[in-house]
Amino acid sequence: MVHLVMFLHSAISAGTYLAAKRALDELPPWEVALARFTFAGLLFGAILLHRRVRIARKDLLGLAALGFVAVPMNQGFFLAGLALSTPGHAALLYALTPIFVFLIARLRLGERATALKLAGIAVAFAGVLVVLGARGSVALGGSSRMLLGDLLILLAVVAWAIVAVGGKVYAERYGATASTSAAIVMGSLFYLPVGLALSDVHRFARLTPIGWASLAYLVVMTSVVAYLLYYWALSRAQASRVAVWSNLQPVLTALLAWLAYGERLTGPFLAGGAMVLAGVLLAERG
Repeated sequence: MVHLVMFLHSAISAGTYLAAKRALDELPPWEVALARFTFAGLLFGAILLHRRVRIARKDLLGLAALGFVAVPMNQGFFLAGLALSTPGHAALLYALTPIFVFLIARLRLGERATALKLAGIAVAFAGVLVVLGARGSVALGGSSRMLLGDLLILLAVVAWAIVAVGGKVYAERYGATASTSAAIVMGSLFYLPVGLALSDVHRFARLTPIGWASLAYLVVMTSVVAYLLYYWALSRAQASRVAVWSNLQPVLTALLAWLAYGERLTGPFLAGGAMVLAGVLLAERG
């Protein structure tokens, strides 16, 4: 059952990149973020009220900082990057999350580095260089949009890794659901005035049914269903076994993007992707 749930989680997460890309076809990044986190903030706020969670005053500033990194920074870089890049590349770069989590945890928490982990990190980053190098070759030909998009997504991955490491202490103190809910609510409140100032609400009135469906997917499936499935599995299996399933996301995303968008599976993408996944698996085994 855990394997089935994690496969569903991976499939939903893979669909996130395609839904976000489709929404970005009709709305600019700041409006997609506004719609997603207005509703997601309300849902997570309801969770906090239902559970009657009380956050100590000393922890409010830390959770607010996590919320700022999780929503305005992480989602800002992700959506701005995806608007220029492709779903397959975005999913592949997000596969690096465990690598950045380890590197940040080593700097902040002194986590031990084994030879296998270091080898995995080297292989994964070499794979990213292969993928970005191919983008750079295209950029030399006059189109630098996709390379810029990939670099913005890479910044989003770093921001998410900071949230993962920084949120550990609050997850232990309040539980993963409560601490994440608090951070998302605070991050959404940070973003709300900026998103409203930048947005043109008339564009939402012109959204097609597919555009609305894409936004609904991001709010309900990505922000709620995938989250609940992940923590259900995490409560019943070792974290390392659950984490390995996330490596399936780039593969599923690449296949879905090929079917839905006709995204080409180029040689450098396949080679670099294989190196990234192999490196992440090595690092996790280490």
